[in-house]
Amino acid sequence: MAKKKFSINWEDDDPVSFEVNGMQYENLEDIPEEADRLKLEAMMNSALDAEFDAEFAKTEKELEQANKIPFEKIILWIFSGIAVVMLLIAGLSSASAISKMSKEHRATGHVTDMISRREYVNQQDRVFQDYYYPVVEYISEDGKSHSVQLTEGSSTPSYEVGDEVIVLYDPTHPLAARIKSFGSSALMWVLPGITGILGIAFLVAVLAVWKFMLPAE
Repeated sequence: MAKKKFSINWEDDDPVSFEVNGMQYENLEDIPEEADRLKLEAMMNSALDAEFDAEFAKTEKELEQANKIPFEKIILWIFSGIAVVMLLIAGLSSASAISKMSKEHRATGHVTDMISRREYVNQQDRVFQDYYYPVVEYISEDGKSHSVQLTEGSSTPSYEVGDEVIVLYDPTHPLAARIKSFGSSALMWVLPGITGILGIAFLVAVLAVWKFMLPAE
């Protein structure tokens, strides 16, 4: 006995007709033999199951890819956050330094003493270094005399007792004074400089990751 040929015609993922040995039927109920109907039902269910499995696998893969965060993007977010924080600190500290310098008044002062203070250079190895801090006396604009030990020290005495210096001070806080010098001005820009350089470095790293490491979408 010749083997029967079965086929299903599909349209938009729906079965529209069935064939048994070239004989076409619009519905399974129109097929006279029950065995033929069962065969076509099994073929139809198998095709639908395969299509469902393929669609499910595709959807699952798409969700997995969507939920997977590339390592490069994590680096990008971390470096971006650090760059923003560093640049923000640099901006705020720069504004503070500019504001402080704009409020400073100047007066002529004299070094009245040099305070020696021994400090650790390497605490683990107990290495010490002597630092010298000048004490300056000056008269502010309101006519009051002030004696201030400055916070800027040096490993060798930068001044001698009796030296005349230019003192920069805040009229509202006359004890917050400093000797006008390149060193004292430079100290005010240490924090803005360091954080600004770090912020720019991390920003460059972010741009490099963005350009060379992230895959094109």
